[in-house]
Amino acid sequence: MSIDLERLRDYVKSLKAERQDSPIGKVKSGATEIIRKNRQELERMHREDGATWTEIAAGLAAQGVTQGDGEPITGRRLTALMHNIRVQEERLRNKQKSASNPSDDRASDES
Repeated sequence: MSIDLERLRDYVKSLKAERQDSPIGKVKSGATEIIRKNRQELERMHREDGATWTEIAAGLAAQGVTQGDGEPITGRRLTALMHNIRVQEERLRNKQKSASNPSDDRASDES
């Protein structure tokens, strides 16, 4: 069986034009960056001041921080973002640590 490549290209091009851009990797509401920049203070408010994540989220929402869909940020979304940021920071620390410390395997290979 043979196919008409020009027709295939045209069809794929039309599908590509109709699809929505992927939101992956794009800034949606800016909430993540705001939380990333203020993470330590938000954690301090929770830990030392006894504020709940819902209360902190309400305070952020009152200042215009929204979720990706434009709705005010919720405590549940705030805690999810806080967790994701902590995981990203830990991965970055581990990556930097492994880059600065050559593995023992290479040292033993050179013996």
